[in-house]
Amino acid sequence: MVDNIPPEELEIELSGRQIEQLDAIDNTVYQTILTFLNKTEDEFPWDMHYIGEVADAIEGTLLDLGQRVHRPAIITEKDGTVHLEEYQEPVLQTPKKNKKKEKPAYER
Repeated sequence: MVDNIPPEELEIELSGRQIEQLDAIDNTVYQTILTFLNKTEDEFPWDMHYIGEVADAIEGTLLDLGQRVHRPAIITEKDGTVHLEEYQEPVLQTPKKNKKKEKPAYER
């Protein structure tokens, strides 16, 4: 409890620096989408639905590859507690023996 305010009533906000980081990610992902689709901004307008999905996929892939991702987020736990995570940490998995090496996407 902070100054007699229960933890569930404390407001957690992103800092200006964190908002700038998220804006940079969104802008970069949007440009990446345009490049993959070979479209202009007029042909494919800004849409956070697409940007969020692609950003989530990139984050998930980087985490799966063992990389620490700087994508600040306000997290609400099942018990209702809220906290800020500056970085998303990879979950280290037990290495699996891969008998067959998968071909890169450009060769499939």
